[in-house]
Amino acid sequence: MHPAVSLRRPHHLGWWAGAVAAGIVTLSLATGLVGHATVTSPSMAPAHDAGSTLLTTTLGTSRLDRGDVVVFDMPRSWSDAERQRLGAAPGDTSGTEAMVKRVIGLPGDRVTCCAPGGTLMRNGRVLDEPYLAEPPADVANGTYDVTVPPGHVWVLGDNRRRSFDSRAMRARPGESGFLPLSSVRARVLLGWP
Repeated sequence: MHPAVSLRRPHHLGWWAGAVAAGIVTLSLATGLVGHATVTSPSMAPAHDAGSTLLTTTLGTSRLDRGDVVVFDMPRSWSDAERQRLGAAPGDTSGTEAMVKRVIGLPGDRVTCCAPGGTLMRNGRVLDEPYLAEPPADVANGTYDVTVPPGHVWVLGDNRRRSFDSRAMRARPGESGFLPLSSVRARVLLGWP
């Protein structure tokens, strides 16, 4: 009696599958759907330490989720503030033009700092943030209660004591701290080492 289904795979299919997979990877890299970035500061430690390489994708940047780690082009006001914070000379245009941060609030979310113990609240609930570098007791950038407007996100670093992010921009005159969604370049898929 012969089985109704053969469990043997034709040998030529394995070769073709490998070729198709290699083609998809090559096409993804060539078209910019998949890319990489290098973390240059400790602001995302311990998940992504300075020197880590990140695998990124441009897919889905218009439909972010809470907790996504994103790479974004710094708006001009963020770039100027960061250079000033780092002590760059007036008119110096060198330095970081992109940042890596975690999305904490999406359009319509209310983000509040801080609940007892220094924890964040989003939409009235305390956030569980297992990715933080240390307990969230630091409110060095002040308390806040913000509602994210349409077309923007609220982003923070995982190493809150060493991160220049939405909180720092909110503290500047005339700034809200909200990052335009149009500035988001890519989502982080994974990082190493």
